[in-house]
Amino acid sequence: MIHCLYIVTSDGESLYGKSFEEDSRIDTKTLPAFVRNSVVLFHSRSSTSSERVYTLEYEESVWAYAFFQSLVLVARTSQGQHISPMKNMMLALGRSLMSQYGDTIRSWTGSMSEIIDLDSLIDDYISVSFTNPSESLLDAISQLLDSAMERQEISFVGVFDSSGKMLRGNFPESHLFRLEVEISRGAIKPVMDIVPTSVSSGEHKVQMFQVKTLTIAVAADPLESDMHAVSMVGELAYSLNELLSG
Repeated sequence: MIHCLYIVTSDGESLYGKSFEEDSRIDTKTLPAFVRNSVVLFHSRSSTSSERVYTLEYEESVWAYAFFQSLVLVARTSQGQHISPMKNMMLALGRSLMSQYGDTIRSWTGSMSEIIDLDSLIDDYISVSFTNPSESLLDAISQLLDSAMERQEISFVGVFDSSGKMLRGNFPESHLFRLEVEISRGAIKPVMDIVPTSVSSGEHKVQMFQVKTLTIAVAADPLESDMHAVSMVGELAYSLNELLSG
């Protein structure tokens, strides 16, 4: 469960805030001073890496910080919560924000709540990360994968959640642990990248794209060209993105 999310500049200025306990925007001035100071401190360190999530415990909360070129995402959850889904959500959301609003954020002087569709974009990422997919969504994903599974040059195809659990697909057990590790550590490239992430698992090369906080994976038959899987994972990724955005 994520309690709140802020979009912050590298110098600690809060541009946007939303509470998921009250399901409403919150005054950006309510960003705690220690959080603002932590952003500035992290940003000043040469060891702080872009697109990596850092966490700090404070009282009964865990604060997570994800740094990108034009913004910092800051989120709060309770101690004892499984934090991997939140980390993956923040990385996926940050990449999407940079892709869609990066140029705007660099020069923005007003309230980011004025940006059209920002609230719905954030809500989409939160709902996919922290709620179980509905049966109707899972059925739609199954239908999306059916045609790919029928292709002789394709061995395996699947859709995974942010923790690396396969929601739908035909990947065998022998591949699942390898894919879970890659997905859960946030190593998969987002759908807007041209080239998917390639992961070797046994005799297969698995091509993977991140779509919001889900991951689509395709492996070609070992006797076939990997380009079959590269082409297929791209097609499925864009179809899955349309499905999740619908």
